[in-house]
Amino acid sequence: MKFILDFRCWSGLLFALIAISGCASSGQTISESSIEERIALLRIGESTKSDVERILGIDHSVDRNRWAYNFSDTVYELAERRQGPGLGILPLSAGVSPTNTRAVVTAQFDGNGVVKQLEIMRYFEDPFINEYWYLVKESEKEPLQSVAKLGESIGMKAALIDADAGTFTLEDVGTKAKIAVKLEGQKLHLTTRNPHHRLSGEYRAFAKREYALTTALTDSEMVQ
Repeated sequence: MKFILDFRCWSGLLFALIAISGCASSGQTISESSIEERIALLRIGESTKSDVERILGIDHSVDRNRWAYNFSDTVYELAERRQGPGLGILPLSAGVSPTNTRAVVTAQFDGNGVVKQLEIMRYFEDPFINEYWYLVKESEKEPLQSVAKLGESIGMKAALIDADAGTFTLEDVGTKAKIAVKLEGQKLHLTTRNPHHRLSGEYRAFAKREYALTTALTDSEMVQ
């Protein structure tokens, strides 16, 4: 009799979890177009914290002047509970879990809550394209030359320089990956293009140089 009752109890709990999972979200897949539509609405030097939350949502890191958003595919799944109240009564848990990260968007704000730096990292498919936006200080006289020097200091080569258009390209000789640099008024825009598989050595090598360059830019005196 006890076995029958236990079986009925377990069956009821399992049925309830399945019913809940059926009514709840079954997870989601982040589309590239949905990310691009939202990114297109962001304006460096113009968008405020309220604008960013309206466009990207309120689910971001809690740093006061640096918000990071992680956009990931998710799945709804049942899992064995290993801790928490009521463990013996309800040994299973149900919920949404992230799987593949598709994009990471980071915004940095000035003292007035306006976006002064914007970082967009995409992980949909190769070539993997990331973007970085900076506000250049008015006191900086030759920002393009300063970026070129920073790139060369980490082992990259400046090429295709067009002073009139305010553009040039940084080439990574070892991996053939490139960074397009463009200056529009006080707005500095970097677009990196990594054509290699995410698990390859070439991808990681260029990612390290990309990180070194963007970190050096963020820490420099030329940007706000």
